[in-house]
Amino acid sequence: MIVYVEAVILDNFCFDFLLGYLTYLFLRRKVRYACVVLSATVGSLIALVYPLAKGYGMLVKIFALFVCSLLLTLKRSVRSYLIATFVYAVLSFVLSGIFCFLLGGKMANGFIGLKWGGLVCIVSVGTFLLLYTARQTIGLIGERRRKEKFATAEVFGNGKSIKISALFDSGNLLTDQNGEGVVVTDQRRLQALGDLREAGEMRVHTASGSRVLKLVKIPEIRIYSRGRENILTNVTAALSDLPEQYALILPCE
Repeated sequence: MIVYVEAVILDNFCFDFLLGYLTYLFLRRKVRYACVVLSATVGSLIALVYPLAKGYGMLVKIFALFVCSLLLTLKRSVRSYLIATFVYAVLSFVLSGIFCFLLGGKMANGFIGLKWGGLVCIVSVGTFLLLYTARQTIGLIGERRRKEKFATAEVFGNGKSIKISALFDSGNLLTDQNGEGVVVTDQRRLQALGDLREAGEMRVHTASGSRVLKLVKIPEIRIYSRGRENILTNVTAALSDLPEQYALILPCE
């Protein structure tokens, strides 16, 4: 719902932009900035005709609510539109209340009355930049952590080598008789290395149940991760016969 700030178009646009942006965040959808700008622009234009709609102010505000939320959900289902409209309406009431409290304004006839124009614009832009920066920072940290979990491994044996995808898994707590970590690998991928020295068997408990896996010794594994190369020698590997997304599952560092 549109909050009109002393008929200042810039204030209306920035407020509606923030409102549309927050709607996407609460819906946990990818922000479509073109739709947010379009919705804010239409909201600002409706603010211009609001003073002319004497006696029909409530109808104008309801119309603005449905139109602005519709522009945020273009090419979406009716269900998505109704949910977005509800979120948009709730956020408009909450946000207008917060702005009134922070800026010392008063609601009157659908307007937030302030002594100086532009305050809503400044607060809206500042809030948006703060939220955007925080989301970008959190995203970069998450992406870095995600990349740190993955690696490329080169496995050597019998004078041959293969390169496979690897994953550092904190859930891999397997150890051999010497207390060294045990890697889990796809036995079909290791067939390219020929016969490797057997090292017994191990019972492994996973989400799919309990299984007994054959153990072999891999002479050397080179792990390439984060621009570094780590070399493991005489590694105990449990051979899995289940299809895995990653051919080699390493103990977490």
